[in-house]
Amino acid sequence: MEQTTVESQVATAILERPVGEVTIEGKTYKIGSPSVATLILVSELVATLPVVENVPQEKVLYSVLRYAKDFKPLGDICATLILGAKGLTEEVEETVVQGKFWPFKRVKKVKRVVDRKAELSRLILETMQPQDIFNIIVGRLNNMQVGSFFAITTSLSEANILKPTKEVEH
Repeated sequence: MEQTTVESQVATAILERPVGEVTIEGKTYKIGSPSVATLILVSELVATLPVVENVPQEKVLYSVLRYAKDFKPLGDICATLILGAKGLTEEVEETVVQGKFWPFKRVKKVKRVVDRKAELSRLILETMQPQDIFNIIVGRLNNMQVGSFFAITTSLSEANILKPTKEVEH
């Protein structure tokens, strides 16, 4: 089993080396190294999901049928975790021919942005089974150093709480 040091993890993150890959519908996607930006984007998407209370086992089917329509962001969450914050869009250059006949025919290079997240999200929702989506989301979250992010945010929150907000005159 290969050991990873803190230094190698930092190098992987800074150099944006892929930390793994996942194959969906025959296409292999390289998984980006964990970043705070990716975690923030996933948090924003999770906040859009409805809150589902504990449901008795005999009513799980009804609960799933009731809320399933509200869980489209699961595809976006999964796609964001796979592509990483920097891989959600891609700028491509295309050659466009304008006009039909010479001398009016011109060739022009045009740049456009491809929404890779939307494409992958659609593919995930249309082709993957719920267990596979669950495994990707949980697996990626486990690799995203959530504990370190939590430590940062809680320590900064404490500092903010301890900071005086206004001066009181005696």
